[in-house]
Amino acid sequence: MAVVRVEQLYPWPAKLVARTLNRYPDASEVWWVQEEPENMGAWTFVSERLRRLLGNRIPLRHLARDASASPATGSTKVHDREQRELVSSAVS
Repeated sequence: MAVVRVEQLYPWPAKLVARTLNRYPDASEVWWVQEEPENMGAWTFVSERLRRLLGNRIPLRHLARDASASPATGSTKVHDREQRELVSSAVS
């Protein structure tokens, strides 16, 4: 497993992301992981851009909190539990 952090989303650094992906020729899948709910954050912006770079070679998947009308649950306990679950899912 490799973890790659994308620091800049706009303008989309397509060449840099492509070079980074090419460093892992044996990768069997690529995951976009974000802390924000699925309907927030960068997923909607990056998904098609990543799919264009990956083509049909590698499946693209994503992991995020469930879609929500609010970016936060309003409860520290719920947030902490969701955060633990998200990180656990990301590394397993």
